[in-house]
Amino acid sequence: MQLHSAHSGDEMERIARIAEMYPQIMKVMGRLRSTLQEGMDLSCNQFKMLLAINDKGICPLNTLAAELTIAMSSASEMLDKLVNLGLVSRSVDAESRRRVTIQVTDAGAHLISELQKGIVDNYRSLLERLSDVDQERLVDALETLVEILGRTYDTERSQEVKPERRHMS
Repeated sequence: MQLHSAHSGDEMERIARIAEMYPQIMKVMGRLRSTLQEGMDLSCNQFKMLLAINDKGICPLNTLAAELTIAMSSASEMLDKLVNLGLVSRSVDAESRRRVTIQVTDAGAHLISELQKGIVDNYRSLLERLSDVDQERLVDALETLVEILGRTYDTERSQEVKPERRHMS
């Protein structure tokens, strides 16, 4: 695949089509998400952080900030909210007292489990309203979207320049 600095007519048309569809996609996906987040006292970003902590098990804050591509100060504020809600816990790493590790509490795991059930129920309700053909088309489209955007994201991350670490003598 070759990248061009000047955009061809076809590429500009694709960009325009994506730009036109984006608000519609966000509107539809927002309806699904708002149903899930009813009664939940978390922002979308706090929920993403909770899921990232759950995926990693025990992890340091700087790892989360890097994964979520947010500043450490923002990550720390989000973490404070999750700790105050009892969804995650912080502890000092036994090997390095300067490093704080984070993990999901039982309450956080329960919330994630309940929300995952809600997600399944929402998608079940959505799919029940579609024909088998449209169900398959929707699933195929979402799989393609995840694959393509995931590849793009992985490429961007692999091209990022990693800062050199300084070692104290």
